[in-house]
Order: sequence, then structure tokens, then C-alpha cells
Amino acid sequence: MLATTICEETELIAEIGDAEDALDLSRRLARENDVTRAVAVRRTVSSGVLDRAALRQLGLDIAEEATRQQMAAQRSFAAITRAMTNGDDVLARAAREAMRLF
Repeated sequence: MLATTICEETELIAEIGDAEDALDLSRRLARENDVTRAVAVRRTVSSGVLDRAALRQLGLDIAEEATRQQMAAQRSFAAITRAMTNGDDVLARAAREAMRLF
């Protein structure tokens, strides 16, 4: 499941959902082998009561993690493209064009 989808669902559940909605999200995440997040969502439910603040914080943490990963990927892409631009072959020209676009 995409991080944006998880963030949207956690926010929605925290606002108007209940413990069963959170458990359902946890089960779906587990089915998709996102066990770490499934456990984190499951931990926001205790004795059938949803901890809305914890679920909201979890959504924020997932969004921050996704942002960090995206920024790291952009830096890596830029570094690789810069390295490829040295030279005057076809790959170097393609890399220079890619750098211009991104």
C-alpha cells in the first residue's frame, strides 16, 4: 500500500473511524507484507479502544519517512546523473537532458 494511502486512511480513521477500522487497516497491511506498519497500527488499539492521537502521529511519521526516502532518491538520482554527464557519448548527452528535466 502506498504511503500516501496509509496516511490518508490513518487520518480518516483517527477523525471518524473506530477501533475496528484500525484493526481492518492493520490486517490489510499485514496481507500486503507491510508487517511493521501493520503492528504499529494494531498498537493504536487497546482493549477495543482506539488511541486517535497515536494513530494520527503514526500517519505523520509515515509521511515524514516517505518524504525522507523521496529526497534521498532525488539526491541519488542527481548524483548519478552528474557522474554520467562527464564525457561526450550518447549516455552523457542523455544524462544532461535528464538533469535538465529534473
